[in-house]
Amino acid sequence: MTVSLRPFRIDELDLLAELYGRSAVFVGEPPDRERLRLRIARSGRLVEGRLDFAVDADGRLAGDVGARRPKEGLPPGVFELGIELFEEFRGRGYGTAALEQLNERLFREHCAERVQASTAVWNAAMRRVLEKLGFVEEGVMRAYMPRPDGGRDDYVLYGCRRR
Repeated sequence: MTVSLRPFRIDELDLLAELYGRSAVFVGEPPDRERLRLRIARSGRLVEGRLDFAVDADGRLAGDVGARRPKEGLPPGVFELGIELFEEFRGRGYGTAALEQLNERLFREHCAERVQASTAVWNAAMRRVLEKLGFVEEGVMRAYMPRPDGGRDDYVLYGCRRR
């Protein structure tokens, strides 16, 4: 298994739109293709608080991994991780490898002092990944993420610091 992070290619626009179209996080919001084109053009570089990469698994696009550092949303030196994989790549170690590579890059190249990530309390697989990578559970954010049915899911926050 070979996993690498790389900038997206413009010929992956349709696949990226498909990935986001399937995502539970973006349910009900069709992907804005012009915004996706801009993300592709900026991928691989930290631009306006975003750092996006394609997850390449054995030469195939497996998904998207990124870090956010919104200017008004997080203190300096703090990044928040996100990942979305196509279903066929889940549960096989690709996401763990991608998050590990991005986390190391944030500390090494982008002066991160803290990296954090959150996931639904019921997402045991993602929680195991974060704990395996040395993230520490810090608490539960109640009624954090909207669901398609109008309810809201509790999310658990994890963080790790520069070692």
